[in-house]
Amino acid sequence: MNRNILVVIGIIFLAAAVLIWRPFDDGDGAEEQQGYREIKPDFTAKGLIVRVYGEQGELAHKIAAEQMTHYSPIGLTELMAPTYIVQLNNGGPMWQVQAEQGSFYADKTLVLERNIEMLSLSTEEFIERIETSYLTIDTREETVVTDQPVLIIGRDFTAKGEGLRADMRAQTLEMTKHVETIYTGRSTRSN
Repeated sequence: MNRNILVVIGIIFLAAAVLIWRPFDDGDGAEEQQGYREIKPDFTAKGLIVRVYGEQGELAHKIAAEQMTHYSPIGLTELMAPTYIVQLNNGGPMWQVQAEQGSFYADKTLVLERNIEMLSLSTEEFIERIETSYLTIDTREETVVTDQPVLIIGRDFTAKGEGLRADMRAQTLEMTKHVETIYTGRSTRSN
């Protein structure tokens, strides 16, 4: 009798497993096809420049790229060789950020990837250049964040670290993890 009960329990277990797994049910595939639907771009433009203005009508920043491909259903613009320029409150350019590729999202977040170079456009800045491989820029708040290795080059130093947070409005920069700083002593400039 124990053996018959074990056989019945085994058959019930197998039947339940087959019902849960259902390897023979192909279904109509509509749900799967809908999940993998191809999204076509609304437009692709070459050499496009997007200018964003502040509340007082001043130029806040601009984004230029060799090529932009916009997908409105998902709120994404893909950028090839983008350049992002942050303006000072008085209208003069402050920082220029270049990368090999990027993505600009509907929430005004700019994500840059590969060979990123952030250049100070002012000759008076303590930091002249920042290099990294991945960067997220909140264009509303004008903050820059990365968790990747960072190289910071200034007038008299070179600093290496991992991770960075910068506030362009407040003109502050914080390296998350400092690795090394080398002072070069180039400060003996002649005017």
